[in-house]
Amino acid sequence: MRAFAAATLFMATTACVTVMVDDSSSTTTPDSPTTTTAPTGWVEVAPMRVARSEHPGVVLDGEVVVIGGFIEEGVGRIGVTDTVEAYSPDTDTWRDLPNLPEPIHHGMAAVFAERLFALGGYSSGGDPVDSMWELVGDAWIDRPPLPGAVGAGAAVVVDDWVYVVGGSPDGGFYRYHPESNAWAELPGPAVQREHLTAASRDGEVWAIAGRWQGEIFDTIEIYNSESQTWRSGPNLNEARSGFGAVAIGERIVVAGGELFSPEAALTSVEMLDADGAAWVLIDPLPHGLHGNPLVGLGSDLLLPGGSTRARDVINDGRTYRLTGE
Repeated sequence: MRAFAAATLFMATTACVTVMVDDSSSTTTPDSPTTTTAPTGWVEVAPMRVARSEHPGVVLDGEVVVIGGFIEEGVGRIGVTDTVEAYSPDTDTWRDLPNLPEPIHHGMAAVFAERLFALGGYSSGGDPVDSMWELVGDAWIDRPPLPGAVGAGAAVVVDDWVYVVGGSPDGGFYRYHPESNAWAELPGPAVQREHLTAASRDGEVWAIAGRWQGEIFDTIEIYNSESQTWRSGPNLNEARSGFGAVAIGERIVVAGGELFSPEAALTSVEMLDADGAAWVLIDPLPHGLHGNPLVGLGSDLLLPGGSTRARDVINDGRTYRLTGE
């Protein structure tokens, strides 16, 4: 039985959780994407039309949507794309959606009540932006800009709000109310972070790992909207930045990421236990990736794209799926 299934994935009522832990699951990857020797339940499905990294991924109407990101434009040449794609798990195919108003990398995305928002990121010139767009029909419509420019931040929906936490240049904390169409600035976490991820659990915002001024974190901070306070959460087993995370039920899963010393893209995948007290290692990725999103499809995980080399854009346009049952 695969580790992912053996953990009785994402069942908050699970009384006894059995997880296969293999130390080799936290190994790094060489420059080329070779298969790890650790057992893995990840399987390859249809590749994206445009290989990309440093892009967000979300689920909209049962499809997985990826937005913008870095692309390769030839040997040693890195570009930024405005393309948007949607993956159908039913047909195992990708289709094009309307392009963004401009190319963006290290952007964020959120879905609230089946409304898709693209937020922040960096422009082709490398400047953080404060833009927010909503996909309405066949066009992206301007919405109120973020209170500040944010690149490499994280966005998450909790209750009636879209939260944006961390990112460059200021590592701030904001929330947007789609019904009133207004932003508010909130007290930020104790540790400034960018290249982090965020997830929702029990109506709280989890700001997970990331980096700041070259230091890569394994720490987590949790925001409670009722008390408007932050507290520390359980540390990851492995520090990481530029990775994917998703919450399904009471579980949060993180996958991939990069380290600088030693320089490596990560294969490790960690899952929060049912009590929310510790992280356990589950099926590692087939090879190291960073700049990758991670999304949930029912009890399954889907990881579309990313780069196979730390501090670089060597894009893997492949899509991987891990079955939870």
